[in-house]
Amino acid sequence: MAEPILVKRYANRKLYNTDTSRYITLRGIQELIEEGREVRVIDNETGEDITSVALSQILVDSERSTGRHVPGSVLQELISKGGDALYTALRSRIDDAQEGMDELRRNVRKAMGQSEEQVSDWVEQSREEVESTVQRTTERVLKALDLPRRSDIEVLNTNLERVAKALERLESAPKPE
Repeated sequence: MAEPILVKRYANRKLYNTDTSRYITLRGIQELIEEGREVRVIDNETGEDITSVALSQILVDSERSTGRHVPGSVLQELISKGGDALYTALRSRIDDAQEGMDELRRNVRKAMGQSEEQVSDWVEQSREEVESTVQRTTERVLKALDLPRRSDIEVLNTNLERVAKALERLESAPKPE
């Protein structure tokens, strides 16, 4: 796995990407994360790891620009339980979906009076139906967790790109003396 990209935050609150030797915005950090890159943010004076602070700020900025909010209950659970909270919530929803599939399989087996092997063959034949069920279950999980869909993320990215460009124009504009 590649080394995380190191970003230093200076006293003037500017962020510096040591990988590219250029200043970077929070939006730029968000883009790196969306690309699957790992980012580590440290305070240049103290050496303290402030990655979670930067990611929290990205979340706040994202909420402001889109008007979508992470449910307070999810944030409270994240604060009280740490990173395990989201995993626990997702695992619970996946377990619920799995139980539903198991129940469907048992009911079909009972109704048809067939062995589990025969039911598995039947499920394989009706792959489209199973895929449709998985899609619906996934959408219910996303909705229950109030997670964004691909289209929501695309709109968010478009808006964030526009804001980032505006910030870059402001940063590069001549400063009045």
